[in-house]
Amino acid sequence: MYMLYSKSSEYVVRALVYLSLQDKSGFIMIREISENTEIPQPFLSKIFQDISRAKWIISKKGKNGGVKLAVNPSKLKLLDVITYFDGSQDYSRCMFGHKECSVSSKCALHNKCSDLKNEIYDFLNSTTISDFTNIWRKENKVSLKELKII
Repeated sequence: MYMLYSKSSEYVVRALVYLSLQDKSGFIMIREISENTEIPQPFLSKIFQDISRAKWIISKKGKNGGVKLAVNPSKLKLLDVITYFDGSQDYSRCMFGHKECSVSSKCALHNKCSDLKNEIYDFLNSTTISDFTNIWRKENKVSLKELKII
């Protein structure tokens, strides 16, 4: 069946939302992010290496080190995050595996599936990390000390 995103993409979205909720001037230790997002620290370290290369975060080693966002979260679309970690998805591919599935040669559920795939694509392309952050802030009235994103 059709997979929307990987565990890596899920984790990176969660970590980026956590970072976007923080004070923008300071670095956040990976251990803290791991504890508050329930992302295993070794996996999180690997993810941060990847998104550091993408220049989405800045990392600093040593005392007072950690990571922080390098870009405005309103510029990070979910589609870009998922594409970076999972590769480009073919939203035109038939969900039943037909090689030829188009308006002129379609499977029984082409119209319904086509509409759904278009909605998914539009959602991912129009939703940003900032959008998720704003939703989280509205739904969760806690201080940063109590902040957990799970």
